[in-house]
Amino acid sequence: MLRPDARCSRLDAILLRVMGLVWLGSFAETSSDFSGYMSRVLKNYTEHACDGEYISLRCPHRTTISIQSSFYGRRAPSHQMCPSRYPQTFKDLEKEDLSCSAITSLQKMLDECQDRRNCQLLVNGRIFGTDPCPGTSKYLIVWYKCRPNEYKSKVACEDDKLRLNCKRSMVIAIYSAIFGRSQEGSLECPFQNVGAPAIDCQSTLALQIMTKRCHGK
Repeated sequence: MLRPDARCSRLDAILLRVMGLVWLGSFAETSSDFSGYMSRVLKNYTEHACDGEYISLRCPHRTTISIQSSFYGRRAPSHQMCPSRYPQTFKDLEKEDLSCSAITSLQKMLDECQDRRNCQLLVNGRIFGTDPCPGTSKYLIVWYKCRPNEYKSKVACEDDKLRLNCKRSMVIAIYSAIFGRSQEGSLECPFQNVGAPAIDCQSTLALQIMTKRCHGK
C-alpha cells in the first residue's frame, strides 16, 4: 500500500501518476535483447567531465534524454577529482574553493540536451555565464534518464483503484511513478477540503512499490 509522508496526512486528494512503456510488442518477453534494452531505458545515468573535456549523453533507440539534475563547479578537492591542468603549489590547493557552483548549470543542460537522443558539450566556465569561482578548476556532473518516445500514463486519486493492462505479447514496464500532491493541486484530483494546506509532498517509495507489483507483468 502506498503511503504519503507525514506532510500529506491532512490532504484528502492524493494523486498517483504512473508512466509505463507501450512499445514492447516488438520484443519477445523472454528475449535477451528485450532485457538488455529495458535495462538501458530504465536505469539512471551519471556522466561527468572536467574543464576542457567533452561530456557526452546518449540514449537508446526510441528514447530521448531527460535531464534530472546537473552540477558545475567544485565540491571535491582537485587531487580527488579533475586536477588542474596547470601546476599547483600547496598554497594554490589551500585557496581552492570547495563550495563553488554555477546556478545556471541545470538550465543550460536542459537547453542543450533535453529531448535529444545524443548530446555532446565542451565543458568550460563560459557556457555557464559568470565564473562562480575564478582560479579554481571545475567539473560538470549530469544525472539523466532515457525517456521513451511513446508511453502510457495513468492517474488515480487516493482510494481509487488503478488498473494497468497490456495487450498479448506485451508486458508492463514501469518508467516512473509519483504519489503525492503539489501546491497547485491537480485537475484530475481536485481538493475536496477547501482548507487543506498548500504544500508539496511526495512518497519516496512510489516507484519502488509500483515496480515490484506491476513491472514485467
